[in-house]
Amino acid sequence: SNALPPGENSSSKLAYLLRRASKMGVLALIYGAMNILSFVSLRNISAGMFTIFAQLKILTTATCSSVMLRRSYSMTKWRALIGLFMGVLLFSEPIWNRDDLSNPAGGNVALGTA
Repeated sequence: SNALPPGENSSSKLAYLLRRASKMGVLALIYGAMNILSFVSLRNISAGMFTIFAQLKILTTATCSSVMLRRSYSMTKWRALIGLFMGVLLFSEPIWNRDDLSNPAGGNVALGTA
């Protein structure tokens, strides 16, 4: 079942797969870069602020997939994503005005949120 059809070589099959996967490859690179940069963020902002930005990553991924891949989501799914983000914001509200947690160990807040 894994054999190529007659008359089709492996290089044409590979070229076909690369063309079809290019859109997902772009999203995968963006998502991978965001995950690597999360380590930089954790050194420069508090855990509470990092949680807010991590949940924003989910909303950003859904937005990018709908724009770049022309994928449509129902209003129920959009409301669920926005509700998730709003829940994290409300849960994290007590830390917003705390000065001791905003800049851990002399980190750079601008670098942590960029």
